[in-house]
Amino acid sequence: MAQPDDLLPLSPLTMAILLALVDGPSHGYELMQSIERQTDGQLKPGTGSLYAGLQRLVDDGLIEERAGEPGADRRRRHYGITTAGQDAARAEAARLKRVVDVAAAKNLAPAAGGSSK
Repeated sequence: MAQPDDLLPLSPLTMAILLALVDGPSHGYELMQSIERQTDGQLKPGTGSLYAGLQRLVDDGLIEERAGEPGADRRRRHYGITTAGQDAARAEAARLKRVVDVAAAKNLAPAAGGSSK
C-alpha cells in the first residue's frame, strides 16, 4: 500500500471528499452539497466527476463503501473514510500548511491564525 506522502499532492476534489467524510459516512448527493459548502461554492463537482473520484478513492483504499443508516434508501451508496484516507488528508493538510507558511513569509498570504487584511 502507498504511503500517504506518495499520494501527494491530492486534487482539490479528493481533499474535499476526504474532509467531508471525516464528519461521517455520506452518500453522493450529501457529498456534493458538503463540498460546495466547505469551498464556499468554488468547487461544484458534477455527478460524473464526483463518482469517478469516489471510485478512484475506493480503488486507492482511501474510502470504502459503507452501509447507510437504518431505514436509509438502499439505492444510495454511502462512503466512509478509511485510516489510510485520514492519513492522506492529514499529510495533504500539512503540505498545504507549508505552502501557506511560505506564501505568508513572502507577504502573499496571512500568517497562520492571522487576518486576511
